[in-house]
Order: sequence, then structure tokens, then C-alpha cells
Amino acid sequence: MKTTALITILSLAATTVTPALAETPGDEASRLMREALAADHGPGMMAAAVSGECLLWSDAAGHADLEQSIPLTPTTRMRIGSVSKTLTAALAARLIQAGRMDPDADIRRYVPSFPEKTGSMTARQLAAHASGLRHYDFSNYAEANNVRYYEDLGDALAVFANDPLLAEPGAAFEYSSFGYNLLGVAAAAAAGSTYGEALAVQVTGPLDLEDTLIDHPLTLIERRTRFYTVVAGGGVINTIWRDSSDYYPSGGLLSTAADLARFARAVFHGDFLDDERRRLVETPARTSDGEVLAYGFGWQVQTVDGERRFGHGGETNGAYARVSYYPERDLAVAGITNYNFWGEGLGEPAFFGFVADELPAALAGAACP
Repeated sequence: MKTTALITILSLAATTVTPALAETPGDEASRLMREALAADHGPGMMAAAVSGECLLWSDAAGHADLEQSIPLTPTTRMRIGSVSKTLTAALAARLIQAGRMDPDADIRRYVPSFPEKTGSMTARQLAAHASGLRHYDFSNYAEANNVRYYEDLGDALAVFANDPLLAEPGAAFEYSSFGYNLLGVAAAAAAGSTYGEALAVQVTGPLDLEDTLIDHPLTLIERRTRFYTVVAGGGVINTIWRDSSDYYPSGGLLSTAADLARFARAVFHGDFLDDERRRLVETPARTSDGEVLAYGFGWQVQTVDGERRFGHGGETNGAYARVSYYPERDLAVAGITNYNFWGEGLGEPAFFGFVADELPAALAGAACP
């Protein structure tokens, strides 16, 4: 009897001291990120979430450099593609707030060398992709993969400046990275500096975004990842070379997921922008005939399952990125990869579903540490 009782006590004790550990929201987020990375056969991925004043969660997986076996960390600097547009829009909004830029003035006030077009092209139109300017021609390999170094960003406008407009300014939505390059040049002129300097003074400096900067092709940049492309069959190659100096404002910035999440929250909450400029960002633009666009001043404006969402995605050589802000939850999420897809049959990257849907769901109800 004594032996049986002792065995029972020991069994209960073992059960008590070795319970199954429940998966926390952060654990789930990390697991889902690694599953997305594996599904994409990608080298590396990072993601982060900010809630209120705190960094709710941040993680990274995979490699920053496959050849040297250097792991990716949350402070590795990554290309963010068209998410760069949200930072250029914030730069313009801050200059408008300071009275140094008029959103409805003809853009030639700031870039007088830009050819005169039919109608008045404004910063408001450029930021909402309603300027009529065309986008990159991705069937033109040399245009889509610039290899020329532009010391002066304004010189890169010559690639499209004399082309006819797709529509009169304000008449229609025509997604245009060229429009954002022009907006960046105008903002730099209004600030009286280069684009990179203006971004640092007006945006990244005030928000302490230490890992957000231009992807300068000649400068040695600490903790900049290498960039890759996943090809059909799941193989990985070094991505096609691209000089970023022609498109810093529209797609040529580096950042981290944590910086992007903090930035998104600051745009929509706090004193980085005043109420008038925040309405400028949040309010969907309209065409000249009253059509409401799903795009405000630099951000996509959406309602998904009854919940408002402001966001933007990006892709460039060797990178995907996504940032979103959910005002009802005061939650900002962001993710970046150091790879993109190239070739038939690869489908949609799992990365985008993870950042847009799985990550916000995993962190629902999570508390700041």
C-alpha cells in the first residue's frame, strides 16, 4: 500500500511540474512567419507589430547573406519597395504642415524644369496617383532595372518627363512610381536640400527611425542585407542588379519591420501630423468628376470585414514589404523579405497573406510586455 501511494504521489508531482506550455500570441506570430518563409522557399523574413506606445512583437528568420551564412535579425536593413511611397507622402505632408509646400500648387512651382502639361499637376494628385503620369514599363528591361547612378535625383525625371499623360491631372487613378519620384524631387526643393536629407530632417529623425534611409548604391551601409530572387522550382539566385538612385522616393528606401510599424502608428496617431494633415492622409482622394479612390495621400484606404485599414505593399528587386495600420485597434503591423519571385507558376507569396491577415489575427488581444 505504501509503495502504491508513493508511486501515485510521484506521478501527480511529475504532472504538476511538467505542464504543456500554451502558445503565446508572440509564439504563434513567430511560428506563422517561419511557415510563410518556408512556403516561399525564401532566404529571410522579418515582421513586427506596434500597439499603443510599445513594440508589441518583433522577430526575424532566415538569412541576410546565404553565401556567408549570416542570420537575418530584426535590425537588418531591408529594401521596402513601394512602401517607400508612404514615407515620401509623410515628408510632403510635413512640409505642407510647415507651410513650405502647397498641396494644390502646380508642381512646377517646385520643379520648374519639369515640362508643362495639360492642366495643373499638384502634389495632392501625385500622392494619390491621379497625376496622369505613367508607371515604369516593366517590359523595358533597362527602364525597370536601372543601372545608371544619378547623383542628382532630379536628373532621373528625364526618363518620363516628356512622355504624354495617360489622363489629364485629376481625371483618373493611374498608379505611377514616376509620379512619386517627381513628388520626392518637389519635396526636396521645398525643403531646400536633397531628398535623403529632407527625409531625415522631417521624418526619420523626429520619429527616431534609425534604420530607415535611402538604399544608396555606392555607400557602405551597415547591416544592409543581400537581396535574392526565388525562381520557378524553388531555387534562389542573387537578384538582378538595380541602382536605386533613380527612385528613392517611390521604391528605393531601406528599413526594418519595427521602424515601419512605428512609422505607421505615428502617421495616424500622435502629434507627428496635425489634425488637418492627418485628414489629408486618411481621406480617400476623388477624381475631378467625383469618383472616390481607394487611395489617400500616400496610403491605400480600405474597409475589410467592417474594419478600417490603411496600408501599402511593395515589391522591388530582392524584396517584398507590407505595412498596415488598424485605427480601431491602434495596431500597426509590418513585414519585409529579402527576396521576390520571378517566373511562371510561383503564385502569390505566402508573405503577403501572413502580414495582411495571419499576423494581425495572431496578435489580437496581445498585451504590451
